[in-house]
Amino acid sequence: MKSHGEYCPIAKSVEVLGERWSILVLRELLIGVSKFNELSRGLPGMSRTMLSKRLRELTAVELIEKLDGEYYLTPAGQELRPFVFGLGLWGEKWLLGEPDPAELEPLALFWHVHPLFDTSELPDRQLVFAFELDGRPERFWVVVETVGSSVCDHDPGFEVDVVVRCDLPTLYRVWYGQQPIAAALKSGQLRFRGDAALVRRMPKVFDLSSPADLGVDASSPRPVWFA
Repeated sequence: MKSHGEYCPIAKSVEVLGERWSILVLRELLIGVSKFNELSRGLPGMSRTMLSKRLRELTAVELIEKLDGEYYLTPAGQELRPFVFGLGLWGEKWLLGEPDPAELEPLALFWHVHPLFDTSELPDRQLVFAFELDGRPERFWVVVETVGSSVCDHDPGFEVDVVVRCDLPTLYRVWYGQQPIAAALKSGQLRFRGDAALVRRMPKVFDLSSPADLGVDASSPRPVWFA
């Protein structure tokens, strides 16, 4: 990490956090990711070599520590929570315009979103949601179990409860709070197919706007990047 040669807390902070990918690595750790492969999955544009380098650098400055092969934030790293998520709120307000197709990565989106689905009003059993993206060949499955959920980019072999049809930009807009779910449904950009009782409850499942204790304003909507 290069020094700015200035005895200033802002300059010192930029020296530590200003390297490319550093804040995004911290974002993943702040949302509870700890395994190297899962960190890599949440940062698809980052090479594994670069990820290893950033993890070593953040460990050297004692923002993270390695324990039994996994990475955890130190108290100093945890105190960056309001800064990282506050930066996200600022970017959402001032920088987040119409999605650029070149910046949309479906697997990373599903990876960050799937833990946020609210299935409290659905049956207490395994649930499988299949996602078909308009104009794209990929399909994705979210499998919800009583002990958690997982994302698959290949058919897991389970019976599907609800099929979700949508274009990728609309999914981003809905899950970032830029487009109401009701509006996406009314326009036909978002469609559900499956058991009628399950389909009726899907808008609530997809609602990611509940506040969370993230060290930022709890009255703010909860964007997908909070995960």
